[in-house]
Amino acid sequence: MARASKSKKQSKESLKASGSDAESTKGKKPGMMAKLILPVVLGVTSFCTVYFLPRDMPIQTSESTEHVSKSSDADAVPEILATSFVTLEPFTVSIKGRSRILRLGITLEVPEINAEAVDAHNPKLRDAFMGYLSVLDMAHVEDAAFLVGLRAQLTRRAKFVLGANNIQNVLITDFMVR
Repeated sequence: MARASKSKKQSKESLKASGSDAESTKGKKPGMMAKLILPVVLGVTSFCTVYFLPRDMPIQTSESTEHVSKSSDADAVPEILATSFVTLEPFTVSIKGRSRILRLGITLEVPEINAEAVDAHNPKLRDAFMGYLSVLDMAHVEDAAFLVGLRAQLTRRAKFVLGANNIQNVLITDFMVR
């Protein structure tokens, strides 16, 4: 029994010693190394993030910029001026729930070269637009970002029906809910 009581006393003393070590580390402030490691880690992380992200445009020197600007000025002007507009007949759609009516005027922005290829009376195009417009409800229409999403959806459908090269954009010219 004397041995058992000695070992219990030793274990209690060792627990008190380890507990006092834990208490003494709680009150200490972080050392100089901890204060230096955090800024270094943050700096390395920031550098790696910027350095390894893909770049959208290649970096150009002043010599290559002059060369590009001289050659692209002549090419850029015809692209900007070479658009044509095709106005479609207005769409009248009952909104889901059938209590409201949406009247929508749409104009297609097309490259001038392909203006003859785009038919304003194309039944496939009207069907693609009506397929999307018929499932709308008032919650969609009342949303603040509705017109942006509507233009994107109609543009996507027009490019699918008429070909991606034949359509540049879909413009909403009239929008009325009754």
